[in-house]
Amino acid sequence: MLNKEAIQQLPIHTIAEDCVNCGICIKECAFLQEYGSPQKLAIRWLEAGGITPNRTAYSFECSLCGLCHGVCPKDLDPSAMFLSMRRQLVASGCEKLKQHKTIRSYEKRGSSSLFSWYYFPPTCETIFFPGCALPGNHAQALTSLFDILQEMIPALGLVFDCCTKPSHDLGDQAHFQKMFNELCDILENHGVKKVLVACPNCYRIFREYGKQFEVQTVYEILTEGDDLGGQFEREITVHDPCGVRNEESVQQSVRTLLKQQGLSVREMKHNRSKSFCCGEGGSAGFIRPDFAKKWTAKRVQEAEATTIVSYCAGCTHFLGNSAETFHVLDLLLLPITTLQKKNWINKAHFIYWNRYRLKQMFRKKLPPGINGSRKAITLQPAERSC
Repeated sequence: MLNKEAIQQLPIHTIAEDCVNCGICIKECAFLQEYGSPQKLAIRWLEAGGITPNRTAYSFECSLCGLCHGVCPKDLDPSAMFLSMRRQLVASGCEKLKQHKTIRSYEKRGSSSLFSWYYFPPTCETIFFPGCALPGNHAQALTSLFDILQEMIPALGLVFDCCTKPSHDLGDQAHFQKMFNELCDILENHGVKKVLVACPNCYRIFREYGKQFEVQTVYEILTEGDDLGGQFEREITVHDPCGVRNEESVQQSVRTLLKQQGLSVREMKHNRSKSFCCGEGGSAGFIRPDFAKKWTAKRVQEAEATTIVSYCAGCTHFLGNSAETFHVLDLLLLPITTLQKKNWINKAHFIYWNRYRLKQMFRKKLPPGINGSRKAITLQPAERSC
């Protein structure tokens, strides 16, 4: 049980004290429509004195998308409260995350010796961190992207690994901190000062927990380079991922790149800070697939049969099962094959094969430098590459 001082430091206490029950977040969210206002749930937790599994297990049904925060007139963040509940349940041993075995295994493979790989060329200060989903689902675009980035940053490093966001969102804070801190230690020991990411979730994790690094998305970097060309006329709509719902520079850079291609962007009603979740957020679908399907249906309905473009590989995959959806990098770098739907991959064995193949390809392709799997790099003596 939490002591009084610890409870008062939790986001739960803030929601209990400051929420005015205006109902705006409830109107937007199927999860809250079923369970009630954030203040009601916060007070229930506090009155119970903290951890009560039968009353707080619902926190795993929230997608943690942050839309409640985006629409709150008092700038409160109920999703932070539900994440706090998850952390307390996991830390207390009340929640074993058995229903999340699939996503936990996926995360574990990302840091394994089979799929992880670190490459630091001489004088390396910047690395590209593609994340887990992009290498598996959009391998050709990733290869083209790295070539462009390497022209802009000749001493660019490359890291295939997992930022461990699934464990973070499931509330397993101890495991997340162990794995992410280890990743950051490797980067620091090899002189890395800047991290480029393509995944909005990796961006959020590095921005929040890797403050020793400058973090930037590849979309912002691409707007600083030459026009990618490939002009063609088509109307699309943009799905903004939850991880960057408050990052205006990231959102705008994607739209700038699309417009440079001649594409016309029709905004959905819920966009940017008020974007809907694609349905995958917070691993809620493992507990309540009906909630996940509702989010997907709402997003597809707002698109109104217009082609959806996203800059999250997970969102692209999830929405792609219900509507025509492209990843922005595929559309920018491989427009012909993308529009002909020749580069679509969604089978698990192909996804893992792509990740392994990319690792081997880059090992042979890139100039000499310090390189190895996560385990191998960790076991090496600290050695700076610059």
